[in-house]
Amino acid sequence: MEQDQDTQYPEKPKPENGQSSAPKANFLTILRNAGFRNLWLGQVVSQVGDYFAFLATVVVVTGFSSDDQATTLAVAGMLIANSLPRLLFGMLAGVFVDRWDRRTTMIVSDLVRVVLALGFIPAFLSRNLFAMYALGFAMSTLGTLFLPAKGALIPKLVPKDQLLSANSLSQTSQMLSILLGPALAGFTLKLVGPGNEWAAFVVDSATFLISALAIRLIRVPIGQPGKVQAAAEVPTSGSRSKAGQVWGEMLVGVKMLFLNRTMATLAAVFGITMLGVGAVNVLWAVFLKIQFGYEGPELAWRFSLLDIVFAVGMMASTIAAGNLLSNLAPKWFIVISLVGVSFPLLIFGMLHDYWLVAAASAVMGIFVAPINTAAMTLMQIVVPNEQLGRVGGGLGTVIETATVTSMSLAGVLGAAVGVPIVFAGAGVMCMLGGLLALWRLPAVTLADKPEEAPEEAPTEQQAPAMHIEGILDPELPMVEV
Repeated sequence: MEQDQDTQYPEKPKPENGQSSAPKANFLTILRNAGFRNLWLGQVVSQVGDYFAFLATVVVVTGFSSDDQATTLAVAGMLIANSLPRLLFGMLAGVFVDRWDRRTTMIVSDLVRVVLALGFIPAFLSRNLFAMYALGFAMSTLGTLFLPAKGALIPKLVPKDQLLSANSLSQTSQMLSILLGPALAGFTLKLVGPGNEWAAFVVDSATFLISALAIRLIRVPIGQPGKVQAAAEVPTSGSRSKAGQVWGEMLVGVKMLFLNRTMATLAAVFGITMLGVGAVNVLWAVFLKIQFGYEGPELAWRFSLLDIVFAVGMMASTIAAGNLLSNLAPKWFIVISLVGVSFPLLIFGMLHDYWLVAAASAVMGIFVAPINTAAMTLMQIVVPNEQLGRVGGGLGTVIETATVTSMSLAGVLGAAVGVPIVFAGAGVMCMLGGLLALWRLPAVTLADKPEEAPEEAPTEQQAPAMHIEGILDPELPMVEV
């Protein structure tokens, strides 16, 4: 693969106090970077299309049967089909993300999804529920390649002192999808009329094509190759099967995830948090129905409004974090955010005015947004780039396992103790996650990120070691196979 390039990043001197001497990065700084700008614009279009298609899929599936129970099972099956690949393939996908050129991986993933999105049309027209499940599963499986590749490519596109701002801006694409997706879906489905919902999948297919074209325009800077030589590509003595090589590379990622103090803490923090929050995601509609008696169309628009104010809160804090607080250690974003999220969850059951619930949802959005940005930045600081795919995929597997477990128990817990108590329990779990992060996460910044030499690849016998004080426990073994 050719190494295209516009500019090479100059080496910045590191001040003696360990703090970054560069001015705070902001969104304008990041958007001047043509490579990152192309990635971000492609993702805005693609994720808006994804959210649009998700809503359309739910609408389509609900029309397959007039029986309420069958409809509920059909929608649940669609959600499970979308969730399972992240649970099953997260770490394995990370192995191949670390082997392959990240940009090419993303382009191919998008192009295949162009075809799969169009495949929903005959599945819809024939009312083939299992084909819908299979296509949803396949689309989500490709997403397990795309997302870690994006996370690993961002550090190659921007200087390290701009990573937190870049990750913040990257996250705005998801928020824009929440804000624009429902509007686009409602307008399009109303325009085409009943029976023509298949048009949503044409739109979704087009968004993946736009994303692929935007990523194709990305030029990786000199000295920042989009491909990292994987351990399996380094000649080794003795014979080893391909499956053995893949297993060995995956084990490197597992060890980095669970033996590195920072990553092990992040996995524990998110595992604890999502065990609580996963149930909340399932019970929102039930909460509105029980607490306020909303049903039918009124329930739909009030539920959508909570999504919108939540996204507005997320957008506000993301802009603040990416433009004003880019030099703050990621640890503090995680700690403050998790503790902040816990309070709205604790009091939701006590609120008997819908507009107070909406205000609390906006506050929750303000605190939720910085969590993913900070976690991604912290991972990019402490994990060598050649392992980011595996470690990111592994962390995603931990999160998805906790989320699916919580979602599976949501109905039972809601019936047993009441929905408000489940919400309060989720608040307690977020508080515990924040306290664990306060205790165990190091307050490292982007200035502490080691300089990596891309031309020197790690071998299976000698994985790269992190030498930032406080990140690795001295008693832990090196990350190697």
